[in-house]
Amino acid sequence: MEIRNLNHRVGWLVADFLNESPRAVSPQLMAELVPEGADAATEEFVYGALLTGFWGLHPESSEEDRFIEERYMRPGLRRLDPEVYRKNPYYQTVRILDIKVGEWQLTHQSYAPYELFLRDDLILTDDLLQIPAIGFFSKEFSYPSVLQNGREWMSIKPSEIESSQAAIDAASGRVVTFGLGLGYFAFMATRKPEVTSLTIVERDPAVIQLFQEQLFPQFPYNYKISVVQEDAFDYLEKDMKSVSPDFVFMDIWHDISDGIDLFVRARQYEAQFPNTRFMYWIERSLKCALVDELEHGEMLKQDLHTD
Repeated sequence: MEIRNLNHRVGWLVADFLNESPRAVSPQLMAELVPEGADAATEEFVYGALLTGFWGLHPESSEEDRFIEERYMRPGLRRLDPEVYRKNPYYQTVRILDIKVGEWQLTHQSYAPYELFLRDDLILTDDLLQIPAIGFFSKEFSYPSVLQNGREWMSIKPSEIESSQAAIDAASGRVVTFGLGLGYFAFMATRKPEVTSLTIVERDPAVIQLFQEQLFPQFPYNYKISVVQEDAFDYLEKDMKSVSPDFVFMDIWHDISDGIDLFVRARQYEAQFPNTRFMYWIERSLKCALVDELEHGEMLKQDLHTD
């Protein structure tokens, strides 16, 4: 219960900061405290000290606050190198033009210098700490995005790149992926010789149109790719047995708020495909949220029974 409460507190601290003031650590503030050209470790130390203040932590007088700083914030915080991401094969190959089709828009967004953001899925430790993986760039970083009615749906930014890597590494043989976005998973997976074919299942025709007109021609291994316009669960129910895939990657949710129910529903199909390996985007976060939801339900039932 103590760890559960700490996980909740840290989750809310990070979520509130990202929603309300992700640019609170400004370049001007960092310039006052960090020598020009400082290394990543120095910037991370100073940035972390500022975050401690912005989050209202008092590690000098509170044991719990000190634990949060030392075991959650410090291990999760990283200064990222923009060149690492600019050298990504997708960034090197695919050129994005700003264009709009219906409610969908292909565009670019950017992180401001020292803006805080999630950089990966949750880090789960052996003692069940749920550490938010957070990061910042010291310079502005631009990334391609797909917006739906002005809301970000999918972007090729650090969190997408890092949280998709395990599935890219595992993909082989006949692959099915649910959710198209900007085609990052498809691009990276088809570069692997062991991936022989890749079927993308996407229900929105406008997203497919954007992909086929703007992005698909730029994919060097697009001969491995086929796109099916269909609802994910209709495809699982009716069509996937004919494909008999070796590997499935599902990425049809925006975040855990809309992902838990879809994740639980999708897991029920695994038994029908015993020879297929299934993986899910932000799976650790979804599982942690699901366990938390189930534990809350059990406690509520106990409280009602006690009453």
